[in-house]
Amino acid sequence: MGDVTLELIHRLANVLLGVSALTVAALIVVEIGRRPTRRREPLGIAFCIVFLAIGLRAAVRVTLEHVPSVPREAAATVVAVDVLAAGAALAFLALRRRYGVFIESADIVREYETEYAAKEREAHALAQVNEELRRLDELKSEFLAMVSHELRTPLTAIVGYGRLLLRQVHGPLNAKQVEHQEAIFRSAQRLTDLINDLLDVSRLEAARIELHPRATDARQVTEHVIAAVRVAAQAKQLHLLNELGESLPLVQADQTRLHQVLVNLVGNAIKFTPAGGIVRIRGGRHNEQVWIAVEDTGVGIAREELARIWDPFYQVESPMRRQHGGSGLGLAIVRRLVELHGGLVRAESEGEGRGSRFSFTLPIATEALRPEGAPEPEAALEPVLAGREVLIVEDDEASQALMRSVVEDVLGGRARVCADGEEAVREASERPPALLLLDLMLPHLSGWEVARRLRQHPATRGLLIIAVSALARPQEREAALHAGCDAYLSKPFLPDELARVVATTLLSEGVSSR
Repeated sequence: MGDVTLELIHRLANVLLGVSALTVAALIVVEIGRRPTRRREPLGIAFCIVFLAIGLRAAVRVTLEHVPSVPREAAATVVAVDVLAAGAALAFLALRRRYGVFIESADIVREYETEYAAKEREAHALAQVNEELRRLDELKSEFLAMVSHELRTPLTAIVGYGRLLLRQVHGPLNAKQVEHQEAIFRSAQRLTDLINDLLDVSRLEAARIELHPRATDARQVTEHVIAAVRVAAQAKQLHLLNELGESLPLVQADQTRLHQVLVNLVGNAIKFTPAGGIVRIRGGRHNEQVWIAVEDTGVGIAREELARIWDPFYQVESPMRRQHGGSGLGLAIVRRLVELHGGLVRAESEGEGRGSRFSFTLPIATEALRPEGAPEPEAALEPVLAGREVLIVEDDEASQALMRSVVEDVLGGRARVCADGEEAVREASERPPALLLLDLMLPHLSGWEVARRLRQHPATRGLLIIAVSALARPQEREAALHAGCDAYLSKPFLPDELARVVATTLLSEGVSSR
């Protein structure tokens, strides 16, 4: 191929390349300008600049008179490259109708990247919110534990002294004094139940209640419930009927929680049934479940209220016109405890003044009833300490006085009192008592740490320690026993309960808890 021919092809290729590249750049500019949003896509601008540069370079090369000064054997290669570049530019020009799609696709990619970054920011923010909610839940639990402790501590003195007075430990009371003391004691017990309900609702919402289901005789549990509420029923001259048949199958349930469910339902029935009415507990089998119903002839429930009565704190009565009292927590606790057992609850009433029926289901037991030992008789208030020395570690003065009274006046022991954890370790080490009654929340040194240090000291390694605390959560009880306490008694307590725990601990020198 001659030099003239190469020169001609070289010029023609660069003309085509220049015209095509500059045209492509112009078309890209036009397409970007047509965008409705007038957003300048960076990738489109970059391509425009590239083609503009290629077109200008080709225009400059057209002005050359000869093929670029390269060796003759390489001139054909240079011309071939120019021809290929021109062909590529023409091909890209032929696709001019696709420029909008190309730019739109680039825009979509950019928007996707922007949305992905936004999603990442949202996920990070959500993680922060979840962490904050977890922290708030922990704060709520700590707050409830603190409130429970602060409320239980004064209740300890009210309930304890009330029971001592009713026992007439310090002398006889006349009929009016007994009546007043009974009223004080019932009110204190009612307040204790309210505190327990609040804690139960909190634990149920946080799924922190563990059930221990086993084969349970529902009829026997019902008999215990009726015995517990009989006084309240007799005060209103109500008839309590246990109509659960002896052929009723055993249920798979946590016996303590089943008792709590029935106490709430039967207690509600008694509260809302007028004098002379009837409260009956019925039951039967349906497929692989047992149903139990509490029926009454009371005030009934309006149909529009039936769906809402299971909500926490909800009251059918207006707060300004309440006649029956209550916190509105009982039915919420019933529903959640039954659901934890895998059952369902239901409320029925034909209307106001026509009674109510509350029913729930439980699974039939899959195992046989475990034999249980005979229930321990209630500990008598006898001088089980018989002159033994007891160290009371308690920072609340009212609780100090009550525990001293029980130890000395009821149990026949000799009491020493200290209100500081470090002082307790020192006194117990220098002069070991027969028994230590230990509060857990103490100044300077907690009760848990007191128990651990005493267990490590040779002189007090075998000392009997009973934790007596207003902290009633399972984790606090377990922590006390793990620290070295032999028994755990929660406040408020009755003198009978303290006497039983002390007697059991002295007898077994092992672990006991209420």
